[in-house]
Amino acid sequence: MDLEKKTNKTVRIYGKVLETVEYEKTPLKVRISTPRKRSRIYSRRRLDNIRRTRKICVRRVLSAIEEFGNPLLVTFTFAGDASDAAYANDSLRRFQVRVRTKYPEAQSVFVPELSPKGRIHFHGLLFNVPLHLGDTMRGRRIVSHGTERKTRELAGIWREGYVDAKKTDGSIRLAYYISKYITKGGDELMFAPMRILRVSRGFPKEFYDNGSFAEILHEKYKDKEPVNVWEGKNDFLGKITKKTYYLE
Repeated sequence: MDLEKKTNKTVRIYGKVLETVEYEKTPLKVRISTPRKRSRIYSRRRLDNIRRTRKICVRRVLSAIEEFGNPLLVTFTFAGDASDAAYANDSLRRFQVRVRTKYPEAQSVFVPELSPKGRIHFHGLLFNVPLHLGDTMRGRRIVSHGTERKTRELAGIWREGYVDAKKTDGSIRLAYYISKYITKGGDELMFAPMRILRVSRGFPKEFYDNGSFAEILHEKYKDKEPVNVWEGKNDFLGKITKKTYYLE
């Protein structure tokens, strides 16, 4: 058993967002190493796990936009059978490997969705690939077509069907747009054996600190107006106050 002492203040930075959390009691993290047994019987995901995964998605996407710039917004569909979750999962994994062969700096994040007819498709963001592949949008209207419509370059890497690609402006809304599919389909029994959030290797993570730097940022922003405040209570941590700011 490993006891790791922590302060009662933490910070996370992802993109242009700063998130501060203050606990009434200083938490202790207890780590107990036990062998994990993988069950072959799958059940629906718990709602708290779905919410946690959506938060992770938002943080990582905003971190990637800050580091890489504007991505392509893509949708991958299957030409053939699209009801096999294991096959769909493997197909996406193979795409992420092949696209890195074509574009070594490429990074991606994908979330599955189940259509009303029970067909799996993926929504995602592609970073560090040519933006000219995607259509240019004005609202919901296409104002100019991207080269993907003629060359089928991404579809050739996908190899499973059709790829729809759109240019984006790198807005913070992208993170919430992609993450909404986690809430929408996270409890689907079909998705239980597969990852509901698939990011490529090396995809950026948010910055996290629970030491002296967290104390400094808490002090710096204590008199600033947050864009959001959340308060709750925990039997072990007491009162919890979380504030969100936009970085200057």
